[in-house]
Amino acid sequence: MSRTNLTPLGHARVYRDETGDLVVDTDTLRRSSFAGCDFGDDDYGDDDYGDDDLGDEDDDTSWPSEFEDDDEGDDDLGDDLDGDDEAGDEELGDDFAGPRRTRRLSRRKRRLQRRMSRVDRKLGRQRRGRKGKMNWGMTAVGGIDTVTEEGAATVKIRLQHHFRAEDVTFTGSLSGATVTSIFFGDRVVWSNSDGIDVSVFASNSFMRGLLRGQSLRAGLDITVNGNMPGAGNFSVTIIGKKPLGHCR
Repeated sequence: MSRTNLTPLGHARVYRDETGDLVVDTDTLRRSSFAGCDFGDDDYGDDDYGDDDLGDEDDDTSWPSEFEDDDEGDDDLGDDLDGDDEAGDEELGDDFAGPRRTRRLSRRKRRLQRRMSRVDRKLGRQRRGRKGKMNWGMTAVGGIDTVTEEGAATVKIRLQHHFRAEDVTFTGSLSGATVTSIFFGDRVVWSNSDGIDVSVFASNSFMRGLLRGQSLRAGLDITVNGNMPGAGNFSVTIIGKKPLGHCR
């Protein structure tokens, strides 16, 4: 029976001969930096000669188990430290990247909102385009207030259709009558507290296009207020456009 033992010259196989004396197999001699120390062989131990070959264990010539445990412990410790470093780096990266990530997300959100707004506007134009362009034609609306004495006069015109105003005339009104205000719905579009003579609004005067650009929806009222010098008519005619339908 033989096994590898530590000798003063290094590690070698040691066995007992027929007389029972210990004999060193010099062919298996391997020098070791631990020669003379009471440590076992890591290179020529169990790996080369299994437990079945070695027979009885000599605790003094084997690597102490606590050394092996320490080695494994060091490996585990290294893994733990490496893991902690990586986790720390990730956490540190998150701390620094957080504000940048928030700004990037905010910019992306604003860009997305702008794109969605553009798409909505485009779709709106397409929907309106399917109906075709509205065709408008010239028209006139008006009314008369007949008074029996000097005082205020009011003409209220209830629209039956959408209306875009162009001009106004008071042809047919009593001479000397004045105009004080014109309302489109609740909105004042012209006002003069002292009043302007109706002759200023004659068709041949320079007061043209007074109401151009004013518009009102169907069902609402155009109200014209004035003052009369006596009994007579306060006549109002407003020239403008009404929708005729969609063009295809």
